[in-house]
Amino acid sequence: MSELGYVPDAAARSLRGGRNGLFGVFTYEPVFPSQPDDYFHEFLVGIEMAAAQHGQDLVLFSSAQQADGRRSIFSDGASRLHLADGSIILGMHRDDGELRRLVDDGYPFVSLGRYDPVPEAAWVGVDYDRAVHSIIDDLHAAGHESFVYIAGDDDRLPSRARRDSFKAATRDDASVIVGGSELGVEQMRDWVRRGVTTVVAENPLIAEGVAITANRAGLRVPDHLSAVSLEVPLRNGRAAGWSHLVIPKRDVGIRTVGVLAAILDGKLPRGHHETVQCLPHHLGTITSPGTSPAAVS
Repeated sequence: MSELGYVPDAAARSLRGGRNGLFGVFTYEPVFPSQPDDYFHEFLVGIEMAAAQHGQDLVLFSSAQQADGRRSIFSDGASRLHLADGSIILGMHRDDGELRRLVDDGYPFVSLGRYDPVPEAAWVGVDYDRAVHSIIDDLHAAGHESFVYIAGDDDRLPSRARRDSFKAATRDDASVIVGGSELGVEQMRDWVRRGVTTVVAENPLIAEGVAITANRAGLRVPDHLSAVSLEVPLRNGRAAGWSHLVIPKRDVGIRTVGVLAAILDGKLPRGHHETVQCLPHHLGTITSPGTSPAAVS
């Protein structure tokens, strides 16, 4: 075989029911090229690292695009994912029917991110609850009882998980959730006049919007408002020094590959679910309430 330069045909081996050493990655939205601040960047780094550790090659499935621009696993009624031993599914907006069909077909896959609509599907998700509660506990200890949570204008699964964690952690407080489109100079000044002492931003872009608006309103973080971002802020942004959550994206990517490998080896069930804890990272934007609302014009 060596003298003749023989190389096994991966596709042919898979058709015979064997393992071909390929893990698929299917993304419902474009994720390459990825910059360090992009949401999926660290997940993808973790996936690549773990695939190498497991001695697997990765194949990116990205060509199955419908006329309206959305990606589909079952382009023209067939799935190309079967070229890989199993696949990792990424994306903010997923097709429940397609993932249900993969389950029914017995195809092994793992969702990167919690995925409740198809409970039989395996997933590795992020547990926000403990970290969000820890941050709210620290805010309570500093004397804060009135919060505004500024949400992104979307209904993606990670966004909903963060909002639910915030609601649970502030159940007994004066808290309100508003959309990012409601953020404005006069609105922010009014919050401070009414006694709001903390702003919680759902994601880095919202945090940037809050920082810019606060500056325009003549408000300082944390002198007038304590501030927290529920994701690592943009590295060179105005909110770069904010207190925030550390989402262990690389660890989630690594573990997702590990779960897929364990499913293929028969060590975990195909409906396996697990979470990775995210951690609070406190910097200087959680302080005791300072300037009184009356001092803000």
